[in-house]
Amino acid sequence: MRGMVVCPQPRAADVGADVLAAGGNAFDAAVATAFAQMVADPFMCGLGGMGTLQFFRAADARSGMIDFHTRAGSGVRPDMWAGDVRGRTEISAYSIFDDLRSDIGYRAIMTPGTVAGLWETHRQLGSRPWADLLRPAAAMARDGLAVTPFVHDFWARPPMPGVADGIGRIRATAASARIFLHPEGRLWRVGEVLRNPDLATTLEALAEGGADLFYRGEMARRIADDFAANGAFVTADDLAGYRVREGVPVEGRYRGFRVLSNPPPGSGASLIEMLQILEHFPLGSLEHGSAAHLDLVARTMAAAHIDREAWLGDPDFVAVPVERMVSPERAAEWADRIRAGEFPRIAPAQPPSCTTHLSVVDEAGNAVSLTHTLGTGAGVVTPGLGFVWNNSMKLADPVPGGPNAMAPGKARTTGMVPTILLRGDRPWLVVGAPGGSVIISSVLQTILNIVDFAMSPVEAVSAPRIHCEGGPIFAEARIEGRTVRELTAMGHDVRHSAISYDPQQSRAHAILVEDGRWRGGADPRGGGGVARA
Repeated sequence: MRGMVVCPQPRAADVGADVLAAGGNAFDAAVATAFAQMVADPFMCGLGGMGTLQFFRAADARSGMIDFHTRAGSGVRPDMWAGDVRGRTEISAYSIFDDLRSDIGYRAIMTPGTVAGLWETHRQLGSRPWADLLRPAAAMARDGLAVTPFVHDFWARPPMPGVADGIGRIRATAASARIFLHPEGRLWRVGEVLRNPDLATTLEALAEGGADLFYRGEMARRIADDFAANGAFVTADDLAGYRVREGVPVEGRYRGFRVLSNPPPGSGASLIEMLQILEHFPLGSLEHGSAAHLDLVARTMAAAHIDREAWLGDPDFVAVPVERMVSPERAAEWADRIRAGEFPRIAPAQPPSCTTHLSVVDEAGNAVSLTHTLGTGAGVVTPGLGFVWNNSMKLADPVPGGPNAMAPGKARTTGMVPTILLRGDRPWLVVGAPGGSVIISSVLQTILNIVDFAMSPVEAVSAPRIHCEGGPIFAEARIEGRTVRELTAMGHDVRHSAISYDPQQSRAHAILVEDGRWRGGADPRGGGGVARA
């Protein structure tokens, strides 16, 4: 085999596998898969979004990060919404306004990074022509794809209080409704073929013009004119001045493996902190899914979220003590407090947002873990371009003073943790997930299931999960009732879902590289595709 692609959208995984089969490397496959995901899941990710990509290049055994976070437009003022915010959603960190200003519409948009990030990945690491990587997605948009149950569920599911519903999001602009509402005025049904010729034309133009067209060329002019006419905070200068951030992953260790994950404003340090706390406990000796197991994991999640809430922000604007977060000393301190019975408590937990992920490996030993997102999508489509813009403003803090407080040019924090575990100096596990801060919990438990409980990737991503940030423990229906009663007796507030494979628990996607073989695991909680070349 030439390689493997794992992601939530099977047809997008096929695109990446085809690129590998044609001689492309893992980086080519990642770029092509990401563009195809935008067609297959148009509210999970898109040209108007953001992301973070970790790569391992086998030729020089180099690990690196290409971060392309959205950034607040120059029209933003730190205190502009402080007097209007109604708080945050009960089970989320989304800001609440009576007019939904941070959730839908032009004011919710931050300067996008996805096109720049994928272009930079191609420029530095790719081997195939850029146009070849976009053409499959353009063809999918023009020919159409069948609406999947997960796409339909996002549009149809009841929203949290304070958040727009699917129909409201789609109808936020006429250009969005024209594409994402059926001509009969209803939602597209599962299995119906949704075509998006405007997006196809946009992708074809980007295939020829590259990222410069999007940020500084004729397409940028159309975007800037649309934004200016509708009160967006993002300007032509913001687009022209956008730059990706590059660097090295945050590194820690877990049971002999090197763990590499993304730097702030991403949450790699929080994931590593959790793992290093748990290394103080014989987790594998506990029964998987028992109250003792889940109690320990929940307390560890809560501990790391205390530090995340206090310290995480955009390092261009605030000093983030990453070294302290991932230090053995901090892990030992929390482990002692957990042994003493402490359960750290902060705000209620956050449910997933509209995000997607892909993991790729190839025969040369290259690897990619890429997570990209729209937030939950602002419902804004610039007429004629065919894609939805992000609503990243709802994850920036409208109250000045905190590490995640909004400011012009500032990225908001994210739960994304594209992660690679190395055995020696080579990738052993490539893993990530979509779904807001629940991503951290999902990736954590996938790693624990493989390392401590010797599960296969399929078993690891499918096993029942919990999520905790210092408030309630959110548990899938498959967590046994007896276990929930035992956790409650320990003092936990457990929210027992009615859904067995609950998509709010995020959707992990992993590839295990062992003994010269690749084994992929695609989360069954929504979609899920594994494609081999």
